[in-house]
Amino acid sequence: MSTLNSFRSQWLQFQGYQADQPYRPVAQCRYLDPCSPNLVPLNTKLHSVSVKNRDSLRISGSPPQGSVGFRGKEDVLVDVTMANSLIKNYADDGMFVDAIRVYLDLLESGFPVQEFQFFPCLIKAFGGLGSVEKGEEIHGHLLKFGFLEDTYVSNSLLGMYWKCGAVEHADKMFDEMPQRDAISWNTMISGFSRLGYYTESLTLLARMIGDYGAVFENRVACLSALSSCASTQSLTHGRAIHGCIVKNKFDSDEYLVSGLIDMYMKCGDVKNAERVLIRILDDNIVRGNKVIWNVMITGYVSNECPSLALSLFLEMLESGIGPDSSTVVAVLVLCSQLLDIALGKQIHGLVVSLALENDVRVQTALIEMYFNCSSSETGLKIFRQSPNKNLIMWGSVISNCAQNGYPNESLQLFEDFMILNGFPDLVILLAALRACSSLALKRSGVELHGMAVKLGLTLDAFVGGALVDLYGKCGDMNSAEKVFDGLDTKDLVSWNALISGFAQNEYPEKALKAFRDMQSRHLEPNSVTVACILSVCMHLAVMILCKQVHCYILRHGFLINNILIGNSLISAYAKCGIMSDSLTIFNQMSDRNEVTWNSIILGFGMHGRRQEMFQMFERMKETTEVKAEHATFTALLSACSHGGEVAMGWKYFNSMTQDYNLEPRVEHYTCMVDLLGRAGNLNQAYDLIKEMPCSPDDRIWGSLLGSCKNHGNVGLARVVASHIFELDPTSIGYRTLLSNLYEESGRWNEVSQVRTEIRDTGVRKQPGCSWIEVDNNIHTFTAADCSHPLCEEIYATLESLSVEIKEEGVLG
Repeated sequence: MSTLNSFRSQWLQFQGYQADQPYRPVAQCRYLDPCSPNLVPLNTKLHSVSVKNRDSLRISGSPPQGSVGFRGKEDVLVDVTMANSLIKNYADDGMFVDAIRVYLDLLESGFPVQEFQFFPCLIKAFGGLGSVEKGEEIHGHLLKFGFLEDTYVSNSLLGMYWKCGAVEHADKMFDEMPQRDAISWNTMISGFSRLGYYTESLTLLARMIGDYGAVFENRVACLSALSSCASTQSLTHGRAIHGCIVKNKFDSDEYLVSGLIDMYMKCGDVKNAERVLIRILDDNIVRGNKVIWNVMITGYVSNECPSLALSLFLEMLESGIGPDSSTVVAVLVLCSQLLDIALGKQIHGLVVSLALENDVRVQTALIEMYFNCSSSETGLKIFRQSPNKNLIMWGSVISNCAQNGYPNESLQLFEDFMILNGFPDLVILLAALRACSSLALKRSGVELHGMAVKLGLTLDAFVGGALVDLYGKCGDMNSAEKVFDGLDTKDLVSWNALISGFAQNEYPEKALKAFRDMQSRHLEPNSVTVACILSVCMHLAVMILCKQVHCYILRHGFLINNILIGNSLISAYAKCGIMSDSLTIFNQMSDRNEVTWNSIILGFGMHGRRQEMFQMFERMKETTEVKAEHATFTALLSACSHGGEVAMGWKYFNSMTQDYNLEPRVEHYTCMVDLLGRAGNLNQAYDLIKEMPCSPDDRIWGSLLGSCKNHGNVGLARVVASHIFELDPTSIGYRTLLSNLYEESGRWNEVSQVRTEIRDTGVRKQPGCSWIEVDNNIHTFTAADCSHPLCEEIYATLESLSVEIKEEGVLG
């Protein structure tokens, strides 16, 4: 009896009762207490019985027919059958606390524990609590009274431990069981599989087969094992289980058929999945199972067999098998892969006809499809109209906005989510970080960083990589390095973010060092890594380094028909002045996008090869795969500017709106102003700026100021300079340019005034820097630099060249 009191006392304290307080049996105080926060509607019959007598376990006279009575303390007759029914029904209805309290009532009434026969239902209630500690208490309670000899009870305890996630407890108990039946093995195999211990699940199945020579003619064990094979992509084990299924003549079982197809598809063995399907097509019962069709269609989609997935979907419809939400979701994923918005709209119509438009999984798939098919507004509309927004849908729409050029919308949705739901999950936080990276919003990014710290996510590799990328895009490489150094696991994404940050912020040496450090840790770079390193080569314009990276690409199997790498190589070689190699790579590429064409056009323009550039643009116009965009015209207009091609410049500038429906941006106006200014058309350039539909920045005014200096137009220079200093009062470079113009014009008072303004700012102009590669050695020079060992010879050569240039009449 002391054991019973101990068990009862621990349970009451767990529920909040003090040890010295009297405990009122549940039948007297909780079952029908209308103020109880745990009150749940009961089965009607049980409820009506309890209403008749609040002390529903106690009966007067003889027990009802079919019931078992027990005369307990104070000579009160307790209805044991009613207690058993209450425990079972409460456990089934999820009212676990109340089920356990009924059992405690029986103990309170003096009912002998040895005569209780509903321990599996009671154990189920303990499992529903999800508390390993309470599970151990009922385990000890049963052990002391010798109930573990009953395999049925032991199996229930195994299930309870798996529900609580107590893997070690379940494993130990299984090993100590004196007898095991098929349910024992099933519980362990499915438990390991469900909690992600796939290898252990398969090992236990092999042990069962080794011990008993078969699988107890047991479908459940096979299903769990197939799930483990699918999760680990273990095709060898999956085929062995398939053999066991055939041997035991389970191969017509609907659940096992779908499990086999799922396993083969996730292992990438499409042919064997098709064979499984073909074998059951003659069985009308199995053939009509929607799950099998859904698994097959989903498998085709995941294995990138879009035509087969679509054909099977049409065959399913023709067979009269109505699709459900899972079917529709699979086909919408197919539309996303194909970027086929026409098919997606047809499936959307099918969704409406099937009355599935409010299904949250279907809505999420529709949102994904419309975003992937460049119809973001429709995706947002579906989201806004949805009455069933769950965490996954929020994550989908916020992520898609961030990835599809709607970063501001993404951040606004993130704020809405925070107001409605509180803290975000990992997916939503990552999406918000990407949006901040796109907009270079450091302040918002720092706030998200603080949120990640509160949520304990800063050590996560995905969050860490996103933070490194964010700080790199915001130009704060010190913070980027601190986040990176604090990561426990540095994966390829985080290394790429660091290397890219160094490259974008003009730290080429640090980018190359990070690349070497990554290799020393035996991490293989991907195309993104290589593209970042090529951008470093482009920045440095060092031919030998560019060729070294090119060789590395060839040695490690990064094919040139990888568009990202091909484009980067074209740009890098063009920047190094080797247009022949750029053109060779361009011609070797089987797939080209807009960036490919823009890179080669820009390369020709950069080196003054305008006729070849114009010809390449004409070739681009003939292709159907790509269309000229803003970057294309920036390259064309820039080349026209440097070559003095005024007529061609106007032709391309006007073509933007007339032929391509592209509104010129600030950079296009800057090119035109520079072109007109170089040609001496200063007033026309000034008028063009004033007519711009967008606000001019300091660079476009600076371009005109440079032209004013070259042509000695002091009056217009004053006007232009006033606009510049209004936009950027601390500008040193433009003040220096204006001072030089005044000096050349002999306006010494103005020179003195401008130079005084420069001194008053306290800022010094960064001296210009250039470098040249000679015999694989880099030689760096700055303005008025005399530190080079060949300084005298260099200046003598420059002086000689200057004399020759003047004699040719190139310089006045």
